[in-house]
Amino acid sequence: MTLGSAIKLIRTAKGVKQRALATELNVSANYLSLLEGGKREPSISFLRALARELEVPIGMFFLWGDSQTSSVGKSDQLRELRDLIVHMQAMSISGQRKGPRDKN
Repeated sequence: MTLGSAIKLIRTAKGVKQRALATELNVSANYLSLLEGGKREPSISFLRALARELEVPIGMFFLWGDSQTSSVGKSDQLRELRDLIVHMQAMSISGQRKGPRDKN
């Protein structure tokens, strides 16, 4: 899977439309389409902004290498990604709850 494919997979797993994401990132939907199609390479600063907007760690875009071959279908990859995102969100929520306790 390419970087562009990973971006698209994460975006769609999060239920975010390309045009809405482009608006939030101050880029054109066409630019996102070119990234997802592998016709453009994003800068690191853009990947940081993209990760922040999609609420995932930047490393999530690099989970699948270009040369990696897998017998797992796209629907299985999407399911695995959704499970991972749900798990990460649960960890984030539980981490927020571990703050100092009131002494009242």
